[in-house]
Amino acid sequence: MPSARMNPSPTIENGHTTLMYAALAGDTATVQARLNSDADVNAKDGEGRTALMFAIINLHHDTVRVLLDHGADVNARANDGATALMLAASSSDAEIVKALLNQGADTKGKYVETGKTALMLAAERGYTNIVQLLGGD
Repeated sequence: MPSARMNPSPTIENGHTTLMYAALAGDTATVQARLNSDADVNAKDGEGRTALMFAIINLHHDTVRVLLDHGADVNARANDGATALMLAASSSDAEIVKALLNQGADTKGKYVETGKTALMLAAERGYTNIVQLLGGD
């Protein structure tokens, strides 16, 4: 009789996986374990968000690093156009912005409804350090 294999990216509700929940909570050990079990690092929920986006929402630096090390797509877009860089720029987290830029994050992504970019979001919030990182004046 074959042994049962755990689904590496089980969907819990609303398209969220255990990897996404762990990323949102900053549970880096669980994120690492899920990724070691072949969880899809770039799986999207019903709104198009990824585990990387969830980790960034709550500024979980270690979790972000692990996801990036496992090939998280820095340019994945949620249904509303949001990218990981846009979320990081909105939170004024220079460390995460730098990490995303170092992985080739596209600075030109725009929200579908407003057309705002990461640079615009940082500028309107007065995050001059992020504006400079993104190539603004």
